[in-house]
Amino acid sequence: MKLVQIGTVGHYGYALTGAKKIPCDMAGICAPNPCDNPENAKKKWEALGSSPRIYDDPIAMMEEVCPDIAVINTVMADNARYAMEALKRGISVFLEKPMATTPEDLEQLEKVYKSSRAIYASEKNVCLTAMFGIDYNPAFETAYRYVKSGALGDIVLANGQKSYRMGNRAKYYFDRQRYGGTIPWVAIHAIEWVTRIGRLRPVTATAYGSTAHNAGNGTMEAATLTLFECEGGKMASVSADVLRPAAAPSHGDDRIRLVGSEGILEVRGGQVIVIDKAGERILPQVQTETELFEELILEIRGEGQCRVRPEDGFLATRAALAARESEDTGRSVTIK
Repeated sequence: MKLVQIGTVGHYGYALTGAKKIPCDMAGICAPNPCDNPENAKKKWEALGSSPRIYDDPIAMMEEVCPDIAVINTVMADNARYAMEALKRGISVFLEKPMATTPEDLEQLEKVYKSSRAIYASEKNVCLTAMFGIDYNPAFETAYRYVKSGALGDIVLANGQKSYRMGNRAKYYFDRQRYGGTIPWVAIHAIEWVTRIGRLRPVTATAYGSTAHNAGNGTMEAATLTLFECEGGKMASVSADVLRPAAAPSHGDDRIRLVGSEGILEVRGGQVIVIDKAGERILPQVQTETELFEELILEIRGEGQCRVRPEDGFLATRAALAARESEDTGRSVTIK
């Protein structure tokens, strides 16, 4: 597989991990934003045997290289635009989340993706996957499989949490319009767990956010809370913050709690805990055999299917953007 990379501020490490299992040729890297660090990315790919050239223009790079996949993770507000340019050229996309930072860009991205799939169907599989690599964590994969088995029955309530250390944030976090906001950037993980693992479908979002104690990062929210009304009278809440103390044992604290008709499941502290008619127990965890980027490559080849579907990313992004709109307007927002 021949690759190009647009931007370096996101989770392209998932591509590096996948490339260790299925060798790829990273042919070009472009840094369209001053916050990107192409030299650092170049060294990492060189360590895997590639010799990427650094380009000034991402469109010219894609047209010259004609890659199979574009790894896109520059400043969040620009990612959808570059993803659409890649898809129009029949290039599969490994895309940072959120998949877009405006509803208009998200709607257009969906249209371009579906159009490209149809246009190039006779030649190749044009694929699109968002960088939800945490889904491959054994605890979350275990929860996903347990829920899919039906053991929890009908899930009626979900609570998700993402908590990070603040750390030293790049300059673009100072401007919420550039990084999209804490709900689309951080809370979106927990939103995706609610929808993908919990199988709930949000229809209305009511959200709150605060810039208090954001370490001087301009308009960046340090904490957010979203309430979702879901189909069938079900409900969910998602909280996100970057206030985890520096002395905490890990950078992140990821949790989800699912309440079903047959029991309750919680992912917390790296464990999967179930309480049902048999009592409380810790589930043995599933060890995933394949990585996110590896599965994207296999799907492009027609040899498998990536567990994180484009629809998962679209739904989570749509819900996150509706929640951000609610935060900004002070009213509940319908998720179209």
